[in-house]
Amino acid sequence: MEFITSLWTAAPVLKTQLVVLAILLQVVITIWCYTMMSGARVKGAKSGTVSPDIYKAVGDAEPEEIRVYTRLVANQFESPVLFYAMVITGLAVGVTSWITVVLALIYILFRYLHAKEMAGEHNVLKRRKIFIRSFQVLLVMALELAISTMFMLGA
Repeated sequence: MEFITSLWTAAPVLKTQLVVLAILLQVVITIWCYTMMSGARVKGAKSGTVSPDIYKAVGDAEPEEIRVYTRLVANQFESPVLFYAMVITGLAVGVTSWITVVLALIYILFRYLHAKEMAGEHNVLKRRKIFIRSFQVLLVMALELAISTMFMLGA
């Protein structure tokens, strides 16, 4: 029983630092995606593939090779929002555990792999599998947060 309790109580400062690091890594991934999108847009404008005027209202006017980066950035504001909400809620309520830390880092790894696949080979089936894995991690994080909160573990 002591081992289980230690998942919430051991090294609280380090645990908090690592889960905040996970948040910052997701921010870095988002900035990286913005950088790739910006580069693709500038390259398209310089080559004449697109007119800079299409960026007055982004939509389907972008060629697919550029639009994929716009979608890549949009992806960073979909399921990661749930990630941020759960991690910050756990920190605020005081129920963040080492399970949370491990799951957060696994989630970030999957988000990185997802972004890399989308910006690289862009094999949709492979990318979907990576996304599903990341979403499964989010579901486990939600379950862990709910259980920790119900029993106020660590608080």
